[in-house]
Amino acid sequence: MSQPTTAVSLRISDEDLALLDLRVGTAGTRNRSDVVRMAIQEFLHNQPQIQDMQSVRIPVGRHDLSQLAKLYELRGVTLEQAAQEGLSLYIQKVTNEILASNNALDAVLDQVREETIRRSEYQA
Repeated sequence: MSQPTTAVSLRISDEDLALLDLRVGTAGTRNRSDVVRMAIQEFLHNQPQIQDMQSVRIPVGRHDLSQLAKLYELRGVTLEQAAQEGLSLYIQKVTNEILASNNALDAVLDQVREETIRRSEYQA
């Protein structure tokens, strides 16, 4: 048996209402109320549990979704886990690129300094 509900009214723009109406009939929604309930549940349930942490929405195309579904079936990897690992790998990649650039710049700087700084044996 479903839980009792409370009717509430809200004001939204005509544009948002049209977008809401486009979602009626998708993902098991039968009417505007279903769409609004689903949107509220998704919003509330997908909020981070830690203060100052944010969540990100990532559009996933059909091909990627199909591949991720296979990964889930084979290894139990969820969309969220795959996205989190992807972010971690991206941060690691960029950090390594920055470190490599800094090391290259340091090497060039050391070489130029070596060539331009007078050596003590040549000073009077």
